[in-house]
Amino acid sequence: QLSESDRDALIHQLAELVPKLQQDASPATRLIEILIRPSSYTFSRVQDIRPPVDFQAGLLAPSSSINLVTLGLLEKAALKKSDAGIVASQPDIVSSLVRSWLSTPDTAIAQKAHHVLLGLLTATDEGQATGTRVHQNHYEPFYQSLMWRRIFKDKDIYGLLFSLCDLATAGQQGQLDRKEKTIAQARLLDWLVRVDCQPVRTSQIPEVEMKYGVKDGGILDFAATDMVDREDVLMHMTLIDFFAELIRPDHSMVQSQHSSSSSQSSQSSHSLDFLIHRGLHSRSLSYFLEAGRQSGLDATYLYGRSANYLSVYSSCYPTHFLTASPSVADATVGRISDVLGAVSPGRWAQGQAPIHDLHVLASLPRSVHLPRAGVASPLFDIPVVPASPDAFKVLATIFNGPRPENRMHSLRTEDEL
Repeated sequence: QLSESDRDALIHQLAELVPKLQQDASPATRLIEILIRPSSYTFSRVQDIRPPVDFQAGLLAPSSSINLVTLGLLEKAALKKSDAGIVASQPDIVSSLVRSWLSTPDTAIAQKAHHVLLGLLTATDEGQATGTRVHQNHYEPFYQSLMWRRIFKDKDIYGLLFSLCDLATAGQQGQLDRKEKTIAQARLLDWLVRVDCQPVRTSQIPEVEMKYGVKDGGILDFAATDMVDREDVLMHMTLIDFFAELIRPDHSMVQSQHSSSSSQSSQSSHSLDFLIHRGLHSRSLSYFLEAGRQSGLDATYLYGRSANYLSVYSSCYPTHFLTASPSVADATVGRISDVLGAVSPGRWAQGQAPIHDLHVLASLPRSVHLPRAGVASPLFDIPVVPASPDAFKVLATIFNGPRPENRMHSLRTEDEL
């Protein structure tokens, strides 16, 4: 077995060799990745490597193998808050990490950079909870750590999140082209769901935000309202999926200090209030509830995304669905009844059931399924003859009771249609 001193010596030799290689560096970088894999190999040992690791050059190198091993070394800082603070104190490294994450065409590098960035933001010292004790009975919020402040209070790095995703500068000198920017947008949306908290929702540097059209808000406002071109149907689909994830309870990795009681989550949340206030909630629902008014592409591609958003909303916020927006509840029942009533027995028998509508139906509060004065239950429109697996599965889901985390697990997914 390799001793720790031998491990360090070998890593030092490889670190000295890699920058000089004229051929493929992947065999050497793979060996480094194996050598640093043990948790006992800490960031302090990374800092002892001679010659010192040039993280900025490694992150921006044209070699994907060098990019990945550099990220692996940087990831060691995510194991300890004080080490993450050392990285945060070097803006060039953080800027290169953000740029690599959003602009690389390599999916593996982007995913690794995303993971490293999340790790640096959520790093804690051993034995500490999410907050850091500052004084007796007082905790400093996690988002006041050095890494959070570097990303959200450094004008250059905060501005990089906007500029790399802003379509107005697509194709300009030093900027990504339009396709590359839409990829960066999707990565940013995925990241924002996981780091959603006060700095994401509120203004941090008004000078930067106003430059990109945000007058009252932060990076979340930019991403949700201004960033995406809704004429791009694929990105519009991604945006609605983002909204659906945003309103799920506990969607964020960093919101452990927020209340998660079922009574609060059934009524509203910061994320739902944000979408409602910006008009994004009603717009996301409209592609399902007002499908007949949509254009051809929107009706074809956004219907399922809107149905999924409605499913998440009604299952996660049943009280809000029933009391704060009764017109939405009525419209939902009416829409599902109309769709199910128009499905012929032959289509049920041939497995051509309206999956999106059934998904919504199974996600509704159970009281909605009860007949009311002048309004029949949409359950009466689900046939038992001819036998349809989809019909039986949705009925089983409904009568088995609410299971919000996996309500339609057994129904076919959209990709199986």
